[in-house]
Amino acid sequence: METLVIKVPEKKSALVKQLLKELGVTFEQTAPKTADIPNAITQKTIEDARKGVGLGKPIADIKAFMKSL
Repeated sequence: METLVIKVPEKKSALVKQLLKELGVTFEQTAPKTADIPNAITQKTIEDARKGVGLGKPIADIKAFMKSL
């Protein structure tokens, strides 16, 4: 036996369930993992980082950087 995890669009859910039933496949419906979706603060931080907001200049010398901490 093999276990597969698939994501099905809401509109196609009934069709997929019927197809699985006809193929004799058993299935379990589970709630989506919320850990896969970053919270609002993390999303904002990622967006800002991609835009370069709040980032300093690149570290050229690690020793100088460590002293600056």
